[in-house]
Amino acid sequence: IDEAFNLAKQGYEVNAWYLHDWKPLTGKDVECGLQILAWSREELMQAIQDLSHSALAQGYPGERRSIAGIVKHVGGAEWWYLDRLGLVFPWAEVPADPFERIETVRAQLVKVLPGLVGSKLVTGVGGEWWSPRKLLRRACWHERDHTEHILKLRQNSPPSERI
Repeated sequence: IDEAFNLAKQGYEVNAWYLHDWKPLTGKDVECGLQILAWSREELMQAIQDLSHSALAQGYPGERRSIAGIVKHVGGAEWWYLDRLGLVFPWAEVPADPFERIETVRAQLVKVLPGLVGSKLVTGVGGEWWSPRKLLRRACWHERDHTEHILKLRQNSPPSERI
């Protein structure tokens, strides 16, 4: 947003704050969230496990990213979500390799989530509200969304690109 709180030309509109996002996380929320994140990661890895390096790097017409680029983006987004609440390590320490990135950033998320139980933290960053509940919700949804994206791309991938 700009200084008058209008959507800036280079910005994007976000309507992803729900009344429920104000509610502090419970221990059960974190327990369930960690399980969902584990399942989501397992599904992501299953979606790409048989792809060669060239298939992972392959571009697709009309797509911004290769499959490796999507994996890298998932890790970058999780770092960004954590950054909204000041819970990350410096960006310079984020691995460039997509698979190292998703593991390193996820380890940080798993480490900090239990400490957010009961937190009433709500903060505005870049014109958007963030809370521990929103962070968890977005992390769970985002990886799942991109796993589905990868599966759609794979439907167009020639079998010769698979290991």
